[in-house]
Amino acid sequence: MKYGPLFGICNKHATPETLIDEIKQFEAEGAHGVVIDLDGLQEEYFTGEWIRKILAACCRVESYVCCYRSKNTEHISDEKRAEYLLMAAQEGAGIVDVMGDLFDKVDGELSFNAQAVEKQKLLIKKIQEYGSSVLMSSHVSKPCRMEETMKYFHAHYERGVNISKAVFHCNNEEEFAESRRISERVCNELPIPFVFVCSGEYGKKFQRYETLLNGSLMTFVRCHDKDVQPSVREALDFMRKRTPWASAAGRSQCGEFVNRTAVITGAASGMGLLAAKKFAAQGASVLLVDINKEALDDAVEEIRKNGGKAAGMVADVRSYADAEKAAATALEKFSRIDFLLCFAGGYEPRCCNSNLPFYQQPIEVIDWGLDVNLKGPVYFSRACMPAMVKQKYGVIICLGSVSGVQASPQGPMYGTSKNGLTQFVKCLALAGAPHNVRALCVAPGPVLTRPGMANMPTPLKRAAEVVELVDFIMNMCSERSSFITGSTHFVDGGYLCNFGR
Repeated sequence: MKYGPLFGICNKHATPETLIDEIKQFEAEGAHGVVIDLDGLQEEYFTGEWIRKILAACCRVESYVCCYRSKNTEHISDEKRAEYLLMAAQEGAGIVDVMGDLFDKVDGELSFNAQAVEKQKLLIKKIQEYGSSVLMSSHVSKPCRMEETMKYFHAHYERGVNISKAVFHCNNEEEFAESRRISERVCNELPIPFVFVCSGEYGKKFQRYETLLNGSLMTFVRCHDKDVQPSVREALDFMRKRTPWASAAGRSQCGEFVNRTAVITGAASGMGLLAAKKFAAQGASVLLVDINKEALDDAVEEIRKNGGKAAGMVADVRSYADAEKAAATALEKFSRIDFLLCFAGGYEPRCCNSNLPFYQQPIEVIDWGLDVNLKGPVYFSRACMPAMVKQKYGVIICLGSVSGVQASPQGPMYGTSKNGLTQFVKCLALAGAPHNVRALCVAPGPVLTRPGMANMPTPLKRAAEVVELVDFIMNMCSERSSFITGSTHFVDGGYLCNFGR
């Protein structure tokens, strides 16, 4: 079973300083995110400057900002509340909570007033344009029934949000059993991630771990024991007992890259596309870079529909101007560049349709092979590395190949480029080491990106699945691999043990 990240509820704050202290406590205890309800602050702190300082404290945890109604903010109009949520998105909030009855307060927190719904949709779109995910919440505060509950989840989805959240009450065993059945249906039917919280007199008896079990995107936790929600310690203990690998440094796998940003070239297909999807699924913001606009747009749309944070940029890796623009775009949209994955490349005889020996190859084919396979990673590393050095963290991974060791008369530029990447990452590793920036080369053998790859012989009698390469690369980006830099890793099924013979 896959468990979602733990989000600590910050609700004991009156000033930004006390709120920041609580955020740091959650981070230290191993939470993956924090829920920041602006309602807990005095209105004098509802400024871009203060929100920026609060969100800056979430350097290793995801931020979830809401502004619910309460006695503290009952004088604030919903229009003003929407301005504060938009401000949080502008300042870099990871998730922004838009109530389902914003602009039209009703029982159950889900308005169907046409004018209010249009205002919600416009706000949702504006928030998403700043790179934040939008969660729509409805605190229903009554028992749940299948069809009515599904109405809430689907209404949220139809308004264009990334995540749907509903809180229902369960006051007896029958209602609690119904909530379990609803969870299963939501898992199978809803196209976006969800959070389904079961409260109420009976539900609270089981609330402590229920969202860890029902497929919800996140589980809410507290700093201290003896509350409705479990403490961080209790929830992590629960997870570790039920998963073979629960976390690295107290962080679950599915939230391992929260608050990280990945720039991925060649991201519209193959290994690059799968890497983009998997990084987004584990919490990272992803800038997908590719020369194929149509495929790129489809990839970005799919990641966003599944609740991920992604942006796309059409670029030619042979252009340093495009590399600089990609780095600037990532910083503008996501504020950081933590991982650079250079997947863009190709075997020049096939890509340029020129199967000739080197001495007969057109110079344009030779240039293409060097520019795409070697200059591309060099250009993007040069453009992205300054941000990594400044933030004292980063990982650069270049995609090599067994062809960097085994020669070929038809594609010498491909082999030369891949061999050059082996030396390039050594130089990058030495330059980046004082700044906690690592560089590696991952060199695959045959991978099932094309049917012909299946016929390349390996001692394991098969080619690699794409996911096997991507999972290895993600592990190299993980803090579990924090002592690995400057090296080339052959993921080839033993191909080079006997050069394929």
